[in-house]
Amino acid sequence: MYQKYLFICFLLAVAICEGGYQNIKIKEFMSQNNEIFTYINEILDDEAGPDYFLWKIENVQQQIVSGINYKMVVDYQKKDDPNQYTQFEIIVYDQPWTNTRKVTALEQKNLRVDNKKQNNFKYHGWVDLDAKQFSEKFSQIQKLILSKLIPKFELEEDTSIIEIKSVKEQFIAGKTYLIFVQLSDGKLYKGTLYENPWSKKMEVVTVELEED
Repeated sequence: MYQKYLFICFLLAVAICEGGYQNIKIKEFMSQNNEIFTYINEILDDEAGPDYFLWKIENVQQQIVSGINYKMVVDYQKKDDPNQYTQFEIIVYDQPWTNTRKVTALEQKNLRVDNKKQNNFKYHGWVDLDAKQFSEKFSQIQKLILSKLIPKFELEEDTSIIEIKSVKEQFIAGKTYLIFVQLSDGKLYKGTLYENPWSKKMEVVTVELEED
């Protein structure tokens, strides 16, 4: 009877491991599977197009089969419209011993977010940083942000940043920073800085006037 009980428990364990998806911590996934994420990122960048940039990884799951299925939900934000997103759910099958890696499912849906009603959605998952320490670490950041702000908003060439008010950070394929700056024109602006330490890439991907 005891052996029968152990056998049933074993079957249940196998069914759980090989059946449903299990959640993975995003940072853990990124540190251990950067090659797979790079593969996914390249596919989604093409799907989203040049008007969108990677905003947030909502969640990552894995399923053990003869290999591993990775399921990810990823948000892309439109560069010239901070309330417009496109969301992807992608499944990639990976079997290292046969060098097999392929997309088995890909779904896309567009999301329109009301900035005044759903600020929690926009900043969920972002962590506040010390603005002074950030400014000291990235001394070139003011020049990068101004190079985007001045032509977009037709500001005077001598416009300067009075203060970096606050900074938020999100860990994706590298890091994305939200930087809130006070300019000499008296208005508050927001810039999104993307940093990828593996490719040594750093760029300001979007700038916006921050509404009250």
